[in-house]
Amino acid sequence: MPVAEDGASRTQSVQDQVQGAMAVMQDNMRAMAERDSQLNHLEARTNDLQGASKAFSSGAKRLQRHYQWQRYKFYFAVGAVVVLAVALILLPSQYKVPFFVVSVLILGVLALINALLGRYRDLREEEPASNVELGESLTRDGME
Repeated sequence: MPVAEDGASRTQSVQDQVQGAMAVMQDNMRAMAERDSQLNHLEARTNDLQGASKAFSSGAKRLQRHYQWQRYKFYFAVGAVVVLAVALILLPSQYKVPFFVVSVLILGVLALINALLGRYRDLREEEPASNVELGESLTRDGME
């Protein structure tokens, strides 16, 4: 009967090897599922960071344009004051009143144009920001 015992021990040995291989395979599958979960979490965090980066970049550009306009306005105001001071000193008295009336009208028109351009810039900047947020949320929802 050694042959039967030898066959049974071989069968048991093969079954033990199969069980060991299945345990290793199950561990590998669990590790792969955990890795996949971590990668999905990392991808979501990356998308969030990319959205925050875009928002920061657009905010920085908007702030840069704002301060650039502030500098232009300041230079214009200084130039206007210098021109008015020179005109006050050099113009004969008969031309001072019409010069100042025309100057005030021109400055009023320029202030109105500046206000309209400011509103136009604000409206133009709001539209792409809402489109970017919508696109990012659709992309993120589609990937998960």
